[in-house]
Amino acid sequence: MNDAETVINWPEGHRPEESAFHAVNELQVPAEPEIVWAWICRPDLWPSYYSNAKLIKHLGGPWPKLELGSRFRWFSFGAFVTSEVVEYEPSQRIAWDAKVLGGRGHHGWLLRQESGGTFVRTEETQKGPGIQAVKPVLRPMMVRLHQRWLEGLAKVAAEGPPPAP
Repeated sequence: MNDAETVINWPEGHRPEESAFHAVNELQVPAEPEIVWAWICRPDLWPSYYSNAKLIKHLGGPWPKLELGSRFRWFSFGAFVTSEVVEYEPSQRIAWDAKVLGGRGHHGWLLRQESGGTFVRTEETQKGPGIQAVKPVLRPMMVRLHQRWLEGLAKVAAEGPPPAP
């Protein structure tokens, strides 16, 4: 699959062709989908393996494990982001929206069991006047940092499930 193809269920207005940019990352993770999923669904633990996620605060809905309707605020890419889980299929797919001053985004994840572990693909689209202005810097930075997120995820998932909440 190449970057032009997508596996995310995009909401209206957030498809790649409707957005300022589309970032795609993927990695084979040496752990079972349930373990990878457990780490993705614990935003309170993201800072332990992803340095671009900070100051995570629960706003409403299920917590500390993300589920449909979980709402949270966090600091990422130099801005406070407010997110809500809008898609949730355990151990398969999760997506949240992202609202920042001057922009909106949609971040989806797909997990697929393969021999030797789990294939993980993450895609994000961003749009809005503020996003358009910083697109030349933000898109390559997002691709690079999301790859680090996947690499950190692979490392912690290979060591086992996250601690109980």
